[in-house]
Amino acid sequence: MTGFTLLTPPAAEPVTLADAKQQARIDTTADDTLVTALITGARQWAEEYTARAFITQSWRLTLDLWPGAVEKWWDGVKQGPITGLDDINYISLPRAPLQSVTSVTSYDNADNGTLWDAGNYFVDTVRAPGRIALRMGAVWPVPLRLTNGIVIDYVSGYGSDGTSVPEPIKTAIRQLVAHWYEYRGEAATAPTSRSGSTIIRPAVPVPLVIQALLDPYRIRYSGA
Repeated sequence: MTGFTLLTPPAAEPVTLADAKQQARIDTTADDTLVTALITGARQWAEEYTARAFITQSWRLTLDLWPGAVEKWWDGVKQGPITGLDDINYISLPRAPLQSVTSVTSYDNADNGTLWDAGNYFVDTVRAPGRIALRMGAVWPVPLRLTNGIVIDYVSGYGSDGTSVPEPIKTAIRQLVAHWYEYRGEAATAPTSRSGSTIIRPAVPVPLVIQALLDPYRIRYSGA
């Protein structure tokens, strides 16, 4: 089992209120609160759609075991390592682009955490999604707590403000805000994403042109 939790949300949005209002041709301040909420909702929707983090934010990945630690055996003779740990030398971290890994901690049965030395792993920030990989000669720490025995804290995002976010992503967010603003009279929904955050948006379909802007950045990723 895995858990995925947002620890620190972004301190800014990829697009400003002024930019969003210009896209939607809004010339009044009466709806600034609504537009601001729609910007956040559009950014959250786009992050979920692309499986990315746009503005710098901190995440926590929680695991029961390292991927590959449990292998199905067949009734016969099987050659090779006794556990799949010897076959897995990296673990992917959801929400690209990965900036850094803050800590890797394993827990014993008394809930005592042991920080794993960063010299044991390499942080791959080039791959999307990013990953941590074992250094030569290192082995994964074995958690003694059967549930949530491994906790990985890390930082993702293009940068601290919108200047580092690719322009097609910002264009998609601006267009989505304008689309939702146009249909603001529709019933609103506030579904919960798989990361636990709430996405605020009107209950109307997202235009294909917006999805097309985001598709080059989309990571079709199913797990750690």
